[in-house]
Parts: sequence; C-alpha cells; structure tokens
Amino acid sequence: MMERSDMRRIVEKITSLPTLPGIITRLTHMLENPNTTAAEVGKEIAKDQVLSAKVLKLVNSGFYGFSQPIMTVPHAMVLLGFNVVKTLVFTTSVLDMMSQSIAGLWEHSLACARTCGIIANRLDMPDPEEISVTGLLHDLGKVVLQQNLKDEFEEIVSLVRKKDMLFYEAENQVMGVTHANIGGWLLDKWQLPGQIVEPIAYHHTFHPVRPHADRTAVVHLADILVRAEGFGFGGDRKVPVVSPEALGLLQLSVEDIREIMDAMNDQLSDVMRM
Repeated sequence: MMERSDMRRIVEKITSLPTLPGIITRLTHMLENPNTTAAEVGKEIAKDQVLSAKVLKLVNSGFYGFSQPIMTVPHAMVLLGFNVVKTLVFTTSVLDMMSQSIAGLWEHSLACARTCGIIANRLDMPDPEEISVTGLLHDLGKVVLQQNLKDEFEEIVSLVRKKDMLFYEAENQVMGVTHANIGGWLLDKWQLPGQIVEPIAYHHTFHPVRPHADRTAVVHLADILVRAEGFGFGGDRKVPVVSPEALGLLQLSVEDIREIMDAMNDQLSDVMRM
C-alpha cells in the first residue's frame, strides 16, 4: 500500500488546473485591498468567459433553489458571497467530470447540497450558502480518484461489490486514505477556507473537537440522510451510522430528523432516486 504522504503528493500534482493560477493571483491582490467590492471581483472572474459560464451553470443547477436565474458573476457574488463563488471557480473543472465519473454521483451531491441548506436554515446557522456548496463538493475526491487513479478505483469498486461494504471503507482497505482525504488535500492546496475544507475532509470521520465541527456535522448528517432516502448514488448501497456526537452537537432530536426528511422529500422531488 502506498504511503499516505506519497498519495497526497500524487493527488496534488494530478489535480492542478492550468487555467487557475493567473485568476487566483489577481483575485488575491484585489482582496488585499479593503476597498475592493464584490462586483469588482465578479467582473474579474467574468473576464474568463468559459470559466464564468461554467460557474453560472453550477449556481443555477438547482442546489440553491433560486426562483429566478442568476445571469452574471457579479450578481452571484452579491447573493452568495466571495467564498462560495471562489470555491466554484476552483472546482468547476472537477465538477464538470462528476456526471461522467460515477452514475448518480451528481444527483447524490446535488441532494446533499440542498439537504445541507435545509439543516443549516433550520438551525439558523450563519452562511448557509457556504454550507450548501460544501455539501455539493463533499464527494469531490471520488471524481479525482476515478479520473486519475483508475487501477485503485477499479479495485475499490470491485471490493464494494464483492463484500457489500461502504465505499470509504473499501478505499481505506485499498489505499489507506479515502475520497474525503483526497478532496480535503485538493481544496487545501487551492487555499480554500477551513470552513469549506474541514467538513469535506472529515464528513465520514466526525470529530467534535475539530475546527468547524458544526458544519462538518451538517454535511455528515446530510450525506447519510440522502443515502437513506436513495437520492442519486454515492458509490455503494449501504447507509453509514449517524454519529451520536454530531447529532448532539447540532441538538437535533428524532422528531427534528423526521421533519428534515419531510422537507427533503418536498424539496428534492426533482432529484433522481436510485
């Protein structure tokens, strides 16, 4: 089995996106100026027409449920905030590949994003848009794995089928790391904020004392509820056990969970079940 540090180096090398560094540098300089507005940052992103079109496609893909389409990147900046738009800029190329990687993974991720929003809004948490985008990206590492580590991916899929086990357990058995680790490494390399990276890296291994544990608990719970309801497909047909510590941190009762699931079924009626 490959060493964890070697795996991380491979992931960081294969997931570099050549179109991003110039944009990152310009955005970083702009944000160092406290007088820079969201509209100005949006206009900078919009200069790359292909990239901005992809970002707008994601924003309007249904995981926020806006009644009217968002037509410009500056408009998205105002409604969603810089961290959300920046995250979509960084991850758009990987998200492009999601529907081709594992059948049903996009639907699973979309449902997880919306469910994160349902939970975050129910708990009146700040920045629910950021929590939703974290739910959308929680399985990003599976796309990286399928696209760039094909032998390992095929071995994992085979193990899942033969032993009817959870995907992340098969990943640990084959590689010693999981898609959550891979997604976290990638986003950390891109210098995305901890409140987005941490919930992705630890959504299967919840730790109440880690930073941003409340957001991690939301993604952890949303992922499991989406699996339980069969929205999309996350790579296996099992439902993980919910962490009691995550429920305790969020202070959710059984009745709360029942009401969240009712809201899911109302709001996710357009998402494919598998």
